[in-house]
This record gives sequence, C-alpha cells and structure tokens, in this order.
Amino acid sequence: MTDHATPHEPAALAEAPAGTPAEAATETLAEAPAGTPAEIPAVPGAETPAETPAETPEEHEARLARRSARRRAAARWATATLVFALTGTGAALAVTAPERTDLPGLATPGDGRYTFPPLTLPPLPSGSGAPDRTGGKNALHAADLRYLLLPAPKEAGGSLTPALYPVPTTSATGTPSASATPSPTASAPASASASASASAGASPSTAPAGQAPADWVTCDAILADQRDPAELRALLLRDACRAATVREWTASDGTRTQIRLLRFGASFESWNVFSSLRSDARPNALPGAKSTSHSAWDTVEGVHLDAQESTAKGAKGTPTGRVAYLCASDLVAVVTMTNPDGVPDAAFRQVVTLQSDLLA
Repeated sequence: MTDHATPHEPAALAEAPAGTPAEAATETLAEAPAGTPAEIPAVPGAETPAETPAETPEEHEARLARRSARRRAAARWATATLVFALTGTGAALAVTAPERTDLPGLATPGDGRYTFPPLTLPPLPSGSGAPDRTGGKNALHAADLRYLLLPAPKEAGGSLTPALYPVPTTSATGTPSASATPSPTASAPASASASASASAGASPSTAPAGQAPADWVTCDAILADQRDPAELRALLLRDACRAATVREWTASDGTRTQIRLLRFGASFESWNVFSSLRSDARPNALPGAKSTSHSAWDTVEGVHLDAQESTAKGAKGTPTGRVAYLCASDLVAVVTMTNPDGVPDAAFRQVVTLQSDLLA
C-alpha cells in the first residue's frame, strides 16, 4: 500500500495554490455566460496551428481554370466512348444483318447453283397416303404429277414465292392421263404438246401461286429426245405409261434444263423403263455419253439414281451435257441439262437432289 494520492482525487485540485493554471482555467469556465462556448485557454508549450494564407485572385482563377479543364477532358472522353460504342454497334449490325455472300470480301464465288423457292409437297387426295418406299402394295404416288416437278429457279425468271397448291378433288386412280398408251405419231417436243393439257383436264386456275403448272404431255414425247427411240417406244407400250409431264427453263448462265416425269401403274413397270434408260438410252443431248460417279452425293432414300455426262467439254472445262435418271416407286424422272460452255457440276447436282426430294 502507498500513501500517495491518485491524480483523479478532488484533493489535488483543492490543494493547488492560487494562481496556478488549473485555478485560472476553473475561474474562466465559471465566468463564461451560459449558452456560449467556453474559451479554452492556451496551454503553455502547445503549438498553435498556422493560419492558412488568403487565396489571391490569380490563384483563384488558376484553380477554376484547372477545374474547368478537368471537366472538359472528362466530357471529351465520355463523348469519345459514346462514339466508339455507337460505331461498334453500327458495324456489328451492318455485318450481321445482310447475307454473308452480300458482304464485300466475304462473298463466296458463285459455283453455278441456283436459287429456288422453298419446296413444298402438294396435298394428297382424301384417303391417300405417301408412297411406300419399300415398293409394296401402296407404292404409288397419289399427288398431282405436275406438282412433283421442280419449279424454275430465280435465275430462269422463276418466282421465289412458295407454291400454294389447290385441294385435290380426285383420287390417284382418277388422275387425268395425258396418254394411256404411247402414240407413234406423237413424237413432237414437249413444248409442242401444250394442247394435251386440255385433254388431261389441266386447268389454269389450279396453278399454285408463284409458279405455273407444268404441261401435261404424251408419254411418247420423250422419244424426241432419243437418237434411237424404237426400243424405248416398245418399252413404253409394254409397261403402259399412264401419264407424263415436263418442265423446262433456261438460266441466265445459258444452261437449259428439262425435267420429265413418267407415271406407271406399278413399281416393277417403272423399274423396267428406268433400267432400260440408264443402260441403253442414247439421248441427243449427250453424244458419246458416259456414266459419272455420284457416290459423294446426298442421295435420297427410296430414290434410285444414275447420272451420265457427255465426253465433250465446254469452255469452262465441264461437260456440255448431263443427264440423270431417277426412279421412285411408280415414277421415272429424266433430268437433262445442256450448255455449250459447260454445265456446272454444282447446278446439276443441286437440281437432281432437289427433284429427288420431291419424289421421295
């Protein structure tokens, strides 16, 4: 234990002699009017903070000038950022909005393919279904034969509007036949057989929007395309071709395309004609014809294909004539494309593949 008093004891203040700083501070606090801040006396030895010198007019103007410059710099950067953002957005829209092939430097060189409208299948008569791809009892196409032909592309003046087909009113057995049996005298080209549409029951009012219906022609109109038609004529008589139609166009690149469709009463009859055409046919468009490989093509299930080309080459280095024979159930299609400068590979493959899609 110690006898020393602690600093917090009241006796310390009481014992302080008069005139000491503690007494002076107490007296000053006591004399301060109520409600006014008490003036704290300066403590001896404490440093008094230096007063801030008054700002001169020149310094004030300089400070305002610096502040104004900072604001202008911030506004310029904000404007530049906004301009860059708008420019980037506009460039992105300009690149993504148009087709890639329409952009300079990104356009793919044309390979000869055409622009077709979206393909649609015609409606089937009531109670009819799609043909059986296995070649069974129901392996017959019930749709209107004219609407199973590929439409003309944009490059040949065709419309890009999807076709709207009329509702069929007859069954497959009631489909008009251009020629029940081939006529030996009807060997005129298809373009000269327009009168057959009247006897076939074709009506201009049934044309789908965006394209004209194909022409009904006699079955033996295909004989005009052959250098030796006698054997094919006998085959058409034996297997009884039921109906035929054709569509032709000439594209802007000079390539002429003709597609013929022949309908038979059974799958084995169409197969007989298909087999004879691919092995024995001698089309006028293909002098010195030879078979060509199509193993890399996207073949369509249920459609048999055989492709041939002429040995003569055009200025483009491609064959001047190409022919494809297709067989799908009861239908046989013959696609013929000719061009003195050469038929583009891509165009031929495209037309054959799309025609196969319609038949499948």
